Amino acid sequence: MGKKDQRNRADRPWRILLALVCVLLVVILGSVQVAHTHADGADHADCALCAAAHVSVHPIHAPSPAPTTSVVAVVESLPPSILPRTLSTFDLFTRPPPVAC
Repeated sequence: MGKKDQRNRADRPWRILLALVCVLLVVILGSVQVAHTHADGADHADCALCAAAHVSVHPIHAPSPAPTTSVVAVVESLPPSILPRTLSTFDLFTRPPPVAC
């Protein structure tokens, strides 16, 4: 058990370093994509960043409207039934004797 704990502790700095490198790459490359421009100010079809920036979804057909509902019948609710406070009563129950003060 001791060797396993030591091995996990030794692996942790590499995992943390790898995670930080991944986060930094996402942030840096995202910033590059947003700030990307060309000298002539036009979009270039052969530029991968320009193509990724101008990708849009083209729907094939118009979305269908949501189906409508109609009232078929009105349902009346019944008044709540009165339930007993106890499940059963014990007929042979006697109260304890009064306490003399």
